Formats: sequence, structure tokens, C-alpha cells
Amino acid sequence: VKEYLQFQDATSPSQLPISKVDALVKNMCLAWSANYIGDSNQAEFLYEQQVLNAVANGADELTAISEWMQQVQGANAGMA
Repeated sequence: VKEYLQFQDATSPSQLPISKVDALVKNMCLAWSANYIGDSNQAEFLYEQQVLNAVANGADELTAISEWMQQVQGANAGMA
């Protein structure tokens, strides 16, 4: 996060435009999912399909992310 903020010439997320905050959240989620989904393209596809679509349809972003995280963890458990 610190590197991202430095790259954006900001010292806190509140100084970022909303599109940059969204990108930061997405990058953090995808970095987290690397522990569960080896294919970064698949992780990004699932994030876009589940989180971004849910938010676009009026869902709460934190709830959508939480549900996505649970699904990613569940998919990993099913593969073990």
C-alpha cells in the first residue's frame, strides 16, 4: 500500500481519486487471492465477475468482497 501511495504521490488513501482507491482495493484483493488461486488471470476474472458486478448492481462493496473471499477460500478447500 505504501508503495502504491508513493507512486500516486499520496500519503494516504483519502488523497486518491475514487478510481485509484478502487484499483488499490482490487490489487490488494488479488494479492490476497494468490494464496488460494494460482492463476492470476482466473483470480482477476472471478473478482470482476463477482465483486465488480455485484457492486454495479447496488451491492455493498465490503459485503461483495467478503463473499468473494469466502468463495475463493471454499474453492481452494474443495481442491485440497
